[in-house]
Amino acid sequence: MSFLREEVARVAGADPFRDDAPLLISARIERQGAELVASLALRDGQGKTRWADGFSTSSACEVLVAGMGLAIGTRLLGMPEQASREPAPREPAQEGPQGPPGPAPPAQAPQGLPRSLPLTHAARAASGSPDRGAPAPPTSSGGKPTADPAEPLRLEAGLGATVGLGITPGIAAGTTLAVGVRWSAWSVTVEGRGLVSLAPEVADIDISTKAFTVATVACRRGHLLFGCGLGTVGAVRFVPQDPWNMRVRSKTLFGIGARLGSAWPLSDRWSVHGQVEAIWIVEDALLRRQGEGSETPAPPSWSSPPLAAALGLGLTATY
Repeated sequence: MSFLREEVARVAGADPFRDDAPLLISARIERQGAELVASLALRDGQGKTRWADGFSTSSACEVLVAGMGLAIGTRLLGMPEQASREPAPREPAQEGPQGPPGPAPPAQAPQGLPRSLPLTHAARAASGSPDRGAPAPPTSSGGKPTADPAEPLRLEAGLGATVGLGITPGIAAGTTLAVGVRWSAWSVTVEGRGLVSLAPEVADIDISTKAFTVATVACRRGHLLFGCGLGTVGAVRFVPQDPWNMRVRSKTLFGIGARLGSAWPLSDRWSVHGQVEAIWIVEDALLRRQGEGSETPAPPSWSSPPLAAALGLGLTATY
């Protein structure tokens, strides 16, 4: 806590900590999810709490400690009970004619502090005087500081399970791998997805269907919820047991869509998320039989619907 002690001394104008002081300050910092939470308490010699406060922030630890130092220093400067109630000794009366009374002697400073303290931004905050150059501490109601420093760019990697509907015939299941970057409340990722259809046949054709897509996803993130826009391109691969009655075996797929989800932090690095997305298929996949002795293609056996959907659950690591 050397940094906290330095901050309190900077605000108060001198180091107020003494081994024989009648009051005890206790400070504690712990992580709760994505935030750092600080607790402060001032107790007397009998262990009675004279003052307590708490702060939280998602910024760097130095910002939180600076706010703690500002709160402690302001509290010490504003404690009237710390000032000595004894009157200052007066000069003995001198014989002869008395002149006009001189200025009153200065009041004693609070115990553990020097007689003269510079009017720092902490003192101005306690007295109500404006100080435009002073940094704002974290709020005691759990809010963020008024001016958070810019968050650094971080890397993200995620792996999840996905269930899709409309991308292939029937319901499809598979995995999604994502790699991207995140700064502040925004993130951009590239996702690769592989899905296998659970439908064993289409229009009486024994067939297996697989879909492989790549998507670019841009998200705006809140504390728990996030919303994204995405563009996806890929291919749907049809593999029939009888390859001679198929005209098209694979087809390009292109779509744009939106995603809504929620993320729950497990630690400073790991989090789990659930999401649902809707995709408008601009270029659909098409399954068509081979024409029976005719150049005219047979009617399609299956084609992608205008709108597809996907549901996912995954784990994300942030570096």
